Amino acid sequence: MALVGLAMVLGGGGTVNPQTEMVLQVLTALILIPLVASSSWQRGLGPVQVPAMLLAGLVLVIPILQLVPLPPSTWQALPGRAIEAQSLALIQADKSWMPLTMSPARTFASLLATLCPVLLMLQVSRLSLRGRNWLCSVIVGVGVLSLAIGVLQLSRTAGLEWSLYNQFSEGFLVGFQANRNAQADILLAAMLATGVLATARLGDGRNHGLTWTVLVLVLIGLLVGQFMTGSRTGIALSTIALAFILLMLWPMLRKRSTMLYGLAGSLGVLVVSGGLLLQLQSVQKVVARFSLVREARWDLWADTWYAIGQVWPFGSGIGTIVPMLEAAERLEVVDTTRPVRAHNDWLEWVLEAGLPGMIVLGVILLIVGYLIVRAVMSARKSDASASRRAQVLFAIGFLLIEALHAVVDYPMRSMSLAALTAVAVAMLLEPAAAQRSRQ
Repeated sequence: MALVGLAMVLGGGGTVNPQTEMVLQVLTALILIPLVASSSWQRGLGPVQVPAMLLAGLVLVIPILQLVPLPPSTWQALPGRAIEAQSLALIQADKSWMPLTMSPARTFASLLATLCPVLLMLQVSRLSLRGRNWLCSVIVGVGVLSLAIGVLQLSRTAGLEWSLYNQFSEGFLVGFQANRNAQADILLAAMLATGVLATARLGDGRNHGLTWTVLVLVLIGLLVGQFMTGSRTGIALSTIALAFILLMLWPMLRKRSTMLYGLAGSLGVLVVSGGLLLQLQSVQKVVARFSLVREARWDLWADTWYAIGQVWPFGSGIGTIVPMLEAAERLEVVDTTRPVRAHNDWLEWVLEAGLPGMIVLGVILLIVGYLIVRAVMSARKSDASASRRAQVLFAIGFLLIEALHAVVDYPMRSMSLAALTAVAVAMLLEPAAAQRSRQ
């Protein structure tokens, strides 16, 4: 719970704000020490499951291999290394052993950042069903807290920015993130986690009027916050989150026609509220972002494709997107801004990891796909609990949202979202048998 909460609060700075991520890495190590050093802290935890260990190894293998020093004859023969070799020859250092990555420091920093979500995935895979519900409560709590911080950011209360970072999406609701798109995904995760908690509460078949009321109010608040992030893709992906929440609650909804009327009324309230919000200047600013104009992403994608061709098939090294884009940027698109991401996580991975990375990624996707199929089959059994079914839907829903958002942005480059993705993957695994409970 501490790791998830800290990751959501401190892991959203991105490339231009690394300070809080460094703090998060240190705190992660300190928090995990008791789990490794003392058996008493492991009570109630199951063993680390094999698929989790396999996925952890696959996630880490590329940056580790890219840091292995290679003999001069090998690394100088790699695509895109001619200028580097010529530069080192000027100082008689061209006979040095060099790794595959073109920026060892950046790749090592990326490896350290990747360790946090990987370790979190291993620990979540050991949790019981009840323990995973507690994690969902943390996700909801931090999501709501980030919404409150976002309100202060929009209102500039006391004349303060109310942000952890010097560089962030000013004028939009970003909460603990520096990027409005990352904040949008945080709120989507909170929405899905709210559905998990509501399902656990409503799964006993009783009429929980207060639970339904709180559920609707929280979802409406998160949806409004989602809109105020100004993230176009995040707003569009809200429909997927709502669809998965509906799937979680459907067994309860279909037995209560009055609840369907209540949800319809809530939708009406949301529509009316949206109409009133459209009159606000800050809301009109968000609406204006949906105008059809040329996207800078298109130029970034074109430059990234060119850069891929320069280092194919071995890649440039994890974390090297900035120097690669700066070198590949066309003169006609050069301006005062600095390209820091490809705005397509899939494309950026191809550039940095090359063909070996594509193969590893393909294996990871196959394993995750297998886990999804197995989890769905397990959740559909007659003796499966409502909580287990909801957690599986949370995992599938969030992974789908991140995969789609990665087409136009870079969610996996945020430690906050990488941590939540690790939680989602771990929730596909069977909960710890020793404490499996029906809720």
